[in-house]
Amino acid sequence: MKTNQKLFFLGLTLGSSLLLSCTEDEDSSITSIGTGEVKIGIGVKIPTNSTPGARLSNAGLDVNSGFMQVKEIELETEGVDKNGKFEREIKLKFPEIKKINFNELDASVDFFINIPSGNYEEIEFEIDLIDNKNEPSIQLDGTFQYVDGKAVPFKFQVFGNDDDEFDFNVELEAEDDDELFNIAAVKNPLALLEINAKGWFSGITTSELEKAVLTDGILLITKDKNAILYKKVETKIKASTDIELELK
Repeated sequence: MKTNQKLFFLGLTLGSSLLLSCTEDEDSSITSIGTGEVKIGIGVKIPTNSTPGARLSNAGLDVNSGFMQVKEIELETEGVDKNGKFEREIKLKFPEIKKINFNELDASVDFFINIPSGNYEEIEFEIDLIDNKNEPSIQLDGTFQYVDGKAVPFKFQVFGNDDDEFDFNVELEAEDDDELFNIAAVKNPLALLEINAKGWFSGITTSELEKAVLTDGILLITKDKNAILYKKVETKIKASTDIELELK
């Protein structure tokens, strides 16, 4: 299932994502992969605004940080250049596994994808996640407060073993499918992808979390720990990995 979000250049926002211009000074110490004049900055964060339904169903759950680990980016582009219509596919590998930490306050660039400037019909990239160094592909951290006021650390982990179903697919295209959109090197855009952690847990109630078994004092949810809760969240994640961004 695709999450449809409209994005605008020059910092205008709509929904839970934004697209704005970032300066050349910002990328001096940030990983940049691919070739071309245009740098598309990719940032990942947890939004400060939570899903209303999620807040009602598990009010004691606070997810405020975590990380995802990226193996590579699979990039597909379609457009028109001086030679006519083109379609290109390329795998962009990081020098080493890219660990992206995200929290509520950080909205900065995590990495850049370089592409040629030009007129595009569609830009699609797949963020391939992987476990690395005994750490999961995705981890969320926070706290859970019981009805009686007691609070414990919370941790959710996805050990995906390079499972394609956990990869995030992002499509950038014009509002009208038949139109082209131009990306030039003058304004390097930033696509901010928000991890809706609250939304992933919207199907789990406070009562279910209160009954979860603690591991060393931590409310840990993994494939093997509190497996029924894990399966519910896993289903939500897999249903939200396709994101369509429309450029106006």
